[in-house]
Amino acid sequence: MFYLIKRIAMIACLVTSTAASAHLMVAEQGTLNFDESGAYLVVAIDPSSFPDADADKNGHLSAEEFKQAQSDLFKHVQAQIYMTQGKTKKQIEGLLLSPQTAHHGDQSEIDQIVVMGKFVGVDHKQGLRFHNGFYGKGNDKQLAMRAKYKRLGLTQRFTLTAKQQDAKVF
Repeated sequence: MFYLIKRIAMIACLVTSTAASAHLMVAEQGTLNFDESGAYLVVAIDPSSFPDADADKNGHLSAEEFKQAQSDLFKHVQAQIYMTQGKTKKQIEGLLLSPQTAHHGDQSEIDQIVVMGKFVGVDHKQGLRFHNGFYGKGNDKQLAMRAKYKRLGLTQRFTLTAKQQDAKVF
């Protein structure tokens, strides 16, 4: 009987609770998580970094505008977020773009775009550099990155700006 009451109470709490929402990633921050096969990337960038996608030129990127410009957004991300190892440029594989809407006001406007993917076959011992070319409409944003290779106990933090768009990793 106790378990039945407990189960009913839990269901009631779930049904009557308000919906919670959270961003997948904090704006203008990112992570690179390394393993033996490469580095997994998650980074949140400002949608104003894509002024051409703002079709109505109102200064905001809507969900509909994101859908219309999605193939161009993928191309821009591939061109502006990459790693170099010596003279070799490594592109993001399995690229995913996730538009995140604001939790307040008009939820049709995109608050940030979360970029996810993997850099395959990068070696942290071979002069590896991370590059990001997105800093908002006026190039006034910065990107705080954290690189981590858990198995080896390596951790690094670095900040990129429009003036300093790349950094050595490890």
